[in-house]
Amino acid sequence: MIYIVSPGGTLEKGGMGRIVDNFTTDLRENRPDVKFEVIDSYGPDAKFHLMPFYFAAALLRLLGCFATGKAQLVHIHMAEYGSVLRKGMIVAMASLFRVPVVLHLHGGRFPKHYEDAKPLSRWAIRHMMEMTSEVVVLGEYWRNWVVTTFPAVRRVTLLHNAVPGPETIPERAEDGPVRLLFLGRLIKLKGIDVLLDALASEACRSRSWQLTIAGDGDLETYRAQAKALGLDERVRFTGWLDQTGCRKELVQAHVLVQPSMFEGLPMSVLEAMANGLTIVATPVGSVGDAIADEETGLLVPPGDRTALAEALARVIDDAELRRRLGQGARRRFERQFDIAVYRERIVEIYRRNARGWMSEPAPAASIGPRRARSG
Repeated sequence: MIYIVSPGGTLEKGGMGRIVDNFTTDLRENRPDVKFEVIDSYGPDAKFHLMPFYFAAALLRLLGCFATGKAQLVHIHMAEYGSVLRKGMIVAMASLFRVPVVLHLHGGRFPKHYEDAKPLSRWAIRHMMEMTSEVVVLGEYWRNWVVTTFPAVRRVTLLHNAVPGPETIPERAEDGPVRLLFLGRLIKLKGIDVLLDALASEACRSRSWQLTIAGDGDLETYRAQAKALGLDERVRFTGWLDQTGCRKELVQAHVLVQPSMFEGLPMSVLEAMANGLTIVATPVGSVGDAIADEETGLLVPPGDRTALAEALARVIDDAELRRRLGQGARRRFERQFDIAVYRERIVEIYRRNARGWMSEPAPAASIGPRRARSG
């Protein structure tokens, strides 16, 4: 049995929960021979006061599985700060019982966390990393950082996040305002204040657009900013959306805007690529692995309101540019970020690390490319 440990399990509202939900759903449908269990190490509603109880339950569950020899492998999804402490305890416990560990890094601020840590904490983090069988990262930036910072790690593998996508690019009406979309947590690091300022600038204010901001977090702060900038009639806040709600917004939108200051590899960007949206993003974390400037989207420096406003003005004005960038994004999604590609990669990671892995894995569904067409 493979134990997949993730905060919130498949119900966590952020990108980590989305990728765990995506690939475990796909494995159940396409690789029923792969036996796994998802263990929630934090609690499904991200309520900090309940976290110690969920984490203790997860530890006890894993301890029993490790001690009885049921565990072939533990696949741990980790962010930064408190997540490192909790997951480090699980890595140490697995090492005690000689259970192989695949450590999957998601935290966009993990390098800063490590850099700012005191010497004893840095030693503990290095030791945790060295106890793993394999470390999985989301992009080239993270692979280079892990290899340089933790040279004793046995194996570092790049595995991009992935999403399921529609068979074809959805048809979108081109009449009316250009529909802009932000998907993610409403926190300072996501750059929503920069986005609102850019849209209020002279470059964008007079153009025809509407913005939907979908996500939970500090809604009132950004509602107040939109009102103060005179944008409240053109900006809609939905609050948190489940995957069905997100897909509905992605089908209706023309442009996804991702103005973050820090990221791993945002699920919203990949979902937009799958749906053939135009993407305007910042090249933080591993975003550059997905978005090539002028080919699969437009890239602007993080925090640069003027550059963001100019890029938005371009895609608002030019339907042909939107079409070209959207089709380029869809083609790259099919090559690199389709969940079927992820399935084959994750099963291979399990195969080479799990104790007592099946000798002849069952054949998977075809992963041949789908055509990037509209209709």
